[in-house]
Formats: sequence, C-alpha cells, structure tokens
Amino acid sequence: MKEKRKLTKSIALCGVLAALSVGMMCLGGLTVLDLSILLVCSLITVLTVIETGNKMAWIYAAVTSTLALLLLPNKLYAMEYVLFGALYPVLKGYIEKLPRTIAFVLKIAMLDVMLLSCLIVGQVVLGLGEEYFSLSFITVGLGTLFFAFYDYTLTKCISYYIVILRKKLRLK
Repeated sequence: MKEKRKLTKSIALCGVLAALSVGMMCLGGLTVLDLSILLVCSLITVLTVIETGNKMAWIYAAVTSTLALLLLPNKLYAMEYVLFGALYPVLKGYIEKLPRTIAFVLKIAMLDVMLLSCLIVGQVVLGLGEEYFSLSFITVGLGTLFFAFYDYTLTKCISYYIVILRKKLRLK
C-alpha cells in the first residue's frame, strides 16, 4: 500500500511539473526569454529526477518532449528543449557517477552531438538555411563555454536544493 501511495505521488508530481514546463515553453517560444525558459525547464527536470527517481524522470522527459514537439510552433526550440531541457538533466546523474575526466569528455561529446542534432534538424528537417546556423570555431567555443557554465550552475542548483531547500520545505 505504501508503495502505491509513493507511485501515485510521483505520477501526480510529474504531471504537475510537466504541465508547468510545457506551459512555460509555450510562453518562452513567444518571447526573447526562450533560452532562459529552457534553463528553468531543465531545473524542473532535475527536480523530477530528485523527487521521483530515474524511471519516472525518463517518463517525464518522454512526455514533455513529445508535448513540446507537438504543441510548440517553433520546432527547433522544441528540439532544443528535448536535448538540453529534458535529456541532458536526466543523463547528468548517470554521467557524474563516472570518474571526473571521463565525465567531462562525455559531457563535451554530448554537447557536440546535441549541437549537430540541432543543426541537422534545423537544416534538413525544418529547411532553415545555412545562414541561420553559423558554426564557426568561435561559435562552438562560446557554446562550449556556455554549456560548461550551464552544467556548473545546474550542479550548484542541485546541491542547493538537496542540502538547503529540501530541508526548508521539509521534504524528506
């Protein structure tokens, strides 16, 4: 009985957080705050991982990614959410269990794959011209620095939530 109650709470939490994320993405796609909204949505994904576990987080990521791809008018923005807001925060926990050097190399490799995926989807699937994407060494370098900052900030937010905020909210 206790396990069913925990599962019910997890499903309810995932539903509420999914609605919040999708709603925020719909608003974010209409404003200049699109990247900021993606960062907030990735924090919501992290909350899902922490509070419900990896299995429910994968389901959450699949549901929100599907909704983003179906509902958002800007499909490239939806793709960015799928990669950076849904998948990466779930995979981050697995990656950080590896030795630091391997984790770092894997994170950079993931960034490259995610950027390449956005490029392919943007140019081939969505038909956006090459002028829309300028992947020069400077762009990739700045993107890598931003990704490192994003990853570091995400780690700090996770630590703050687990160590301080959960206690203040009296969660476990």
